[in-house]
Amino acid sequence: MVEITLENLRKTFGEVLATDEVNMVLREGELSTLLGPSGCGKTTLLRLIAGFYAPDHGRIYFDDKDVTGVPPHKRNTGMCFQNYALWPHMSVSDNVAYGLKLKRVNGMKYTKAAIDRRVQAALDLVHMGELGQRHIHQLSGGQQQRVALARALVIEPDVLLLDEPLSNLDAKLRIDMREEIIRIQKELSITTVYVTHDQHEALSISDMVAVMDKGYVQQFDTPKEIYANPQTVFVADFIGQCTFIDGLVESVGDIIQVRIPNGQIVSGRTTIFNYPFMADESVKAAIRPEDLHLSKTSSSDNEIDGTVSRTIYIGSAIEVYFKVGEISAQALLDPSSRIKEGDEIRLYAGTKEVMVLPVGGIEALRKVPGHPMATSQASDSVNA
Repeated sequence: MVEITLENLRKTFGEVLATDEVNMVLREGELSTLLGPSGCGKTTLLRLIAGFYAPDHGRIYFDDKDVTGVPPHKRNTGMCFQNYALWPHMSVSDNVAYGLKLKRVNGMKYTKAAIDRRVQAALDLVHMGELGQRHIHQLSGGQQQRVALARALVIEPDVLLLDEPLSNLDAKLRIDMREEIIRIQKELSITTVYVTHDQHEALSISDMVAVMDKGYVQQFDTPKEIYANPQTVFVADFIGQCTFIDGLVESVGDIIQVRIPNGQIVSGRTTIFNYPFMADESVKAAIRPEDLHLSKTSSSDNEIDGTVSRTIYIGSAIEVYFKVGEISAQALLDPSSRIKEGDEIRLYAGTKEVMVLPVGGIEALRKVPGHPMATSQASDSVNA
């Protein structure tokens, strides 16, 4: 298994910027997810790691080896594509064996017995051991995904690359296959890079998550840290749900006070260490639905008044949608709450539960001393 280091990667297609200023270390034996909406650059970044694309500039290392110019077939990576890319005229076993028949070790081919043994072991690993003689058209979508996974693993890759592997499956199959991928990844302790646009999927399977937008990695951290301390408005909005209230910084300290349009002062915390907030700077106060409560827990709690526009019972909680002036907000409250449409409601949020975020994405992060985005910009200026 290997550690993958990406240094200041940039890739364009004509006038289109696909990805830029990517600096990450994907640790050995971990599952790292590239997460973001369509067109954010996550599949481009995966293909750069695989070697299908060459970067405009920047370097890619597998451990200490620079593989930037190494062709895909010499990187020892296994890849699962979104559409599986299985041969319809071949049996399951022949599909899995295909890569082994092409592979050479020290210039020598695998024997037929060695191929058969490895194929069977790979199929057993994905729980398809009894279906080797079936053809692809005889398999369900979930079974086809398992075959594609076995084909990627049978060559014993150093790195496993998965490009939205579950997007073609229904909800129940997605959950089942997600658990299978986690099981196999942990069992083999293989360095894995996983692409998805599904934030719930990313949070549930990943050791590390890179949240991408418009070609840039806006945050790379553990799922827990990304959810609890989003670095940009985009990350806070894309990961989970948030109510955002525009405001201006009133005062800066351990607690940041923000004046919102109705004149009320909201107190919260920064999620970005060392961000240089200034008085009268435009910011957004962000609150998760589960962080709004019907009763105070502290005298310093923020009070938020609104009018209920809709309630939805979801079993374990009630989703309450309400308006704070012109702002639409959401709370997740106890299911026994007797709240109905049209009610005037007062909710409370602790200062540690209100996140104060600068306006802007990458541009805001560039202002943070020592931040990777500030460093990469400086590097670009030197290279220019």
